[in-house]
Order: sequence, then structure tokens, then C-alpha cells
Amino acid sequence: MKSIVSWSAMFTLCATLATSSILAQVRVVAHPCTKDGKEYICDKSNFEKILHVAKTVSVRTPRLQPSSEQLNKLARSLGKTVQSGSADLTFVLAQPEADGIYYGPSDRELAAIRVYYGANGNDPGTLVWVESYYGQPGTAWPIVVNHITEQFREQFRR
Repeated sequence: MKSIVSWSAMFTLCATLATSSILAQVRVVAHPCTKDGKEYICDKSNFEKILHVAKTVSVRTPRLQPSSEQLNKLARSLGKTVQSGSADLTFVLAQPEADGIYYGPSDRELAAIRVYYGANGNDPGTLVWVESYYGQPGTAWPIVVNHITEQFREQFRR
């Protein structure tokens, strides 16, 4: 009789923990980033919650740029499974359009990782984080990608 009670209590505890972890995932509400001029304003604490519950990541990179492996490594270093198609999060690597001749210090946006939550088909989902990298124009693209992925990794390392 005692072992039945123990097994019953153990089963109830496991079921409660499983249910609470599922409910914790459901309770995360994505607060979308807002745009203020050329800058995005995102809720970092909300993104950290989303990043914590997300299990899978899809990666999109500019055409003809061999940078997807860097984003794949970034996702795996965050404990996520990389998959094609729809995923919990979509990492989009963007290279800003050149807008004329640039004179000045090395403070121009060279790349951004935009993170979307809740993809559905071709729709990447809600924009929940934008990680921008600024530097000297003319920097080689592989170096820019390396710097922005390291910057992202350092900021959201577990």
C-alpha cells in the first residue's frame, strides 16, 4: 500500500511539473518592438523570457552571403535546435542599404540580427528583438557577421 501511495505521489508531482512547464511557455506574451525613426525599441526582459522558452530557431541570411553558419552556431550556443521552415524564433541577418557617401567616425550600422517570435508560414512572426552592430564602413562582411553574432551571444549567454 505504501509503494502505491509513493508512486501515486510521484506521478502527481511529475504531471504537475510537466503541466507547469507547458503553462509557463503559454504565458509568454510577445511585446513587439516599436520603431522610432530609424531605431527599434525592444523590451529586453520580454525577449529574454521568449529566448528562454524557445526550443527551435530558423535562420534567414542575405542572398549570396555565406553567413548562415555563423547564425546556426549562435543558435546552437544558446541551446536551440536549428531547423528550416517555421520555428519558435526566426533569426534574420540584415545588411542595411547603402545610402550615399559616408564621411565620419565609425558609427554606421553595418548589420542587424532581427529576431521574430511565432512564425507562421511565410510570415516570420512578431519582431521581438533587434541586435545592431555599428562599425567602420568597408569592413569585410564575414568580420561584421562574426562581430554581431559574438555581440549577441555575449548579451544573452546563459
